[in-house]
Amino acid sequence: MKSFYLFLLTTLPVTPLSVPISVAAPESGLTAADVTAPPAMEMPAIWSFNDCIAWATANNTDIRHILLDILQADQDIASAKDQWLPTVGFATTQSYTNFPSAAEGAKSNIYGSQYGVNASWTVWEGNIRKYRLESSKILRRQQELAGEDIIKSLELGILQAYLNIMYAMETVTIAEKTLEVSTVQTERARRLMESGRTSKVDYAQIESQKAQDTYSLVQARNNLETSKMALKKILQLGLDTEMEIVLTIFADKDVFTPLPEKGAVYDIAASWLPNLRSNELNRDIYANDVRIAQAGRLPSISLSGGIGTSYSSGGRAWGPQMGHNLNENIGLSINVPIFDANSTRRAVAKAKLAELDYDLTRTSLLNDLSQTIESLYIDADNARAGYTAGVSRLEAATLTDNLVNRQFELGLVNPLELLTAHNNLLNARLELLQSKYMAILTQKTINYYATRQIAVP
Repeated sequence: MKSFYLFLLTTLPVTPLSVPISVAAPESGLTAADVTAPPAMEMPAIWSFNDCIAWATANNTDIRHILLDILQADQDIASAKDQWLPTVGFATTQSYTNFPSAAEGAKSNIYGSQYGVNASWTVWEGNIRKYRLESSKILRRQQELAGEDIIKSLELGILQAYLNIMYAMETVTIAEKTLEVSTVQTERARRLMESGRTSKVDYAQIESQKAQDTYSLVQARNNLETSKMALKKILQLGLDTEMEIVLTIFADKDVFTPLPEKGAVYDIAASWLPNLRSNELNRDIYANDVRIAQAGRLPSISLSGGIGTSYSSGGRAWGPQMGHNLNENIGLSINVPIFDANSTRRAVAKAKLAELDYDLTRTSLLNDLSQTIESLYIDADNARAGYTAGVSRLEAATLTDNLVNRQFELGLVNPLELLTAHNNLLNARLELLQSKYMAILTQKTINYYATRQIAVP
C-alpha cells in the first residue's frame, strides 16, 4: 500500500480547479484547490479490481477531508514558526480636556495627542515554542497516517465487495445451469406423463421444481445487483451508474495457497499499520506536553522597544512639539516565577498522566490486531476444511443425482427422490462455492497484513 503522501503525488490532477481560497502548504505543495479538484482518472468502461482501488482513492470524500486537515495542520505549523517573530504595533491617543476654572492666562480647553510605535520580542521562554512546533509537525504526520488508514479500509472493503460480486456471478451461473437441468427434467416428465408412465401429480411436482429454480435464478441475479450496489457505495458512485465488472476466475488451487507464519504476519502488521504508527507519534506529543508544562518553572526573557511623541494645544505649535517630544525606548524584561499557586505542578502532573494513555492505547491496539490475525487464520482453516469436505460432498451428490435421474427414467424412483437429489446437488455446489470464496478472502486479507499489497488477477 502506498503512503498517503505518495497518494497525493499520484492521484491529484495536474491542473486543479480554481477555488476562492489559496493556501500553500509548506510541506507538500498541497493547496486548497486540491481538495475540490476532479480526479485525474476517467471512469472505466469495465471495472477491474485495480480500477476500483484507483477510483476510490481519487474520489473518496473522507480522503478529501484528510487533505483539508493537512492544510489546516500546515497552517498550525506556520503559526508555531511565527511565534519566533516580534510583534510591532502603532498606537495613538487623542484627548480633549476642559478646565472650568482655568488659571488666569491659561486656556480652558486643551487638545492633546500621543503617537507611538512599539515592538516586543520574546527571547526565551523555556523552549515552549520549540516543543509546540515539534508537536505541530507530529500532528501533521498523524493526519497523513489517518489518510493511510482510510486507504487501508478502502482496499479491504473493496476486496470483500469485489469477491462478493465474483461469488454472485458464479452463483448466477450455477442457477442458470440448474434451471436448464430442471427444464430438461420437466420436459422428460411431460413425455412420461403423456405416455402414461407417470402421473399428472408426479409431473406437477417436477414442474414446480422448475418454477422454484426460475425464482432462484431471479434471486441470484438480484443478489449480484445488490453486491454491485455495495461496491458502488464504497466507490461513491450514483445509483444510475451502470457497472460492468471484469469476471475474475480463481482456480481451485488458490484455496490452498500457503499462508505465511502467523507470528510473522502479526509482527509485520504491527510495524506498518497506520493506527499503531500514529499512536507511536502520540508518545512524542505527550513528551512535549510534559516539557511545555515544566517550562512554567523556568524564567522568561523578552525585549521591548518603541518610539513615540506627543502634542498638547496648551504649548508650542504642533510641529515643534512633535519634534521636541520625540522619544525612543528599549527594555529587557526577565520574569522569574516564584509561586504560581501550584498551577505548573498540576499541569506537569496532568501531562505525565496523559503519557500513560500511550501505553494503554498501544496495548489495546495490539490486542485488537492479535485477535484480528487469529480470527483470520481460524476462518481460513474453517474455509479450507469446508472446501475439502465440499468437494467430497459435491462428488457424492453428483453421482447420486446422475443415478436417480437414470432410475427415474426407468420408473424406479418417485419424483420426491428425484427432487431431493436435484436440490442436494444444488446445495453442494453453492456450499463449495461459498467455502472457496471465504478461503480466498481470508488468504488475501492475511497476505495484505503481511505485504501491504492485494493481488487480484
